[in-house]
Amino acid sequence: MPAGRRRVLVGATLFAAGTLAGAGGALLWAGQSRAFRNYLRQRSDAALDELAAEVIPGAGVELPVRFSDAVQRLVAAGAISPARFERLYAARGGVPGWMRSLFERSSADPIRISAASAPLLLNLLWPLGLSNRAAFNARSPLALAGAGRGSFASTGGWSLGERPGAELFNSVEIVRLNEAAEAAVEQAARASFRPCCDNSAFFQDCNHGSALLGLYQLAAAQGADAAELFRVGKLANSYWYPEQYLAAAIYFRAFESLGWSEVDAARLMGQRYSSASGWQQNVDARLRKTGLRRGTDSSGGACAA
Repeated sequence: MPAGRRRVLVGATLFAAGTLAGAGGALLWAGQSRAFRNYLRQRSDAALDELAAEVIPGAGVELPVRFSDAVQRLVAAGAISPARFERLYAARGGVPGWMRSLFERSSADPIRISAASAPLLLNLLWPLGLSNRAAFNARSPLALAGAGRGSFASTGGWSLGERPGAELFNSVEIVRLNEAAEAAVEQAARASFRPCCDNSAFFQDCNHGSALLGLYQLAAAQGADAAELFRVGKLANSYWYPEQYLAAAIYFRAFESLGWSEVDAARLMGQRYSSASGWQQNVDARLRKTGLRRGTDSSGGACAA
């Protein structure tokens, strides 16, 4: 979506379907490419599976972040309604036990993100990024939007709490950030983008932007510096945008001889490779031009279903 104010998305509490399908589609177009096969020096298609396993491991990835009592605080603040979560997930097998537990008690367990948990974590981190009080929020475009604050997908789209998203913005201390932590979050958020639009996480105008900002605040409150925040962001974005980041992995492998673990997280999360226009121009178009990407156009993923 273009930068700037965006219309509220219908059903914005739902995560874009097809996480695994997106990864499968990426493997399909890569596997069909003769140039990519040549690049792999006649290795079997298992090489593609190996690459996907690096970017989005099937078993998931343990983040160096824990929820502690943040979700309980969100419930107490009216930012999360357990009953509304239960209704939303009733048709999908119900709220999983680990999520229900977070509504009721603190957790010292590291957050594990996987294809299965990524959409659930998105809906837990979204209200955290939206509602947590921080001095830098005074400089956020959401703060400057005035009466129009509720017209963004991040604010107007939040319907899993007792209070509206526009009212929640910067309203309550969920995690405490000291001066150094705030500086680290602002630095990382301003330089972290997402393939659904051209705005950074500092301009949290959609659910992914709010979720990433929330994750950064949670990690910084637990001692992470800006460099570590970028690394956490790389892991989260890989599961929220599997097709786009698998394409990025192919790009870095083919053109810079870099394995996924060697790709600098801050560089990857920047505007050149992780914004919608940057990814399309510098990853997608480059792969298509050289025959490493074929098939239908992919514009970078949706903010919500």
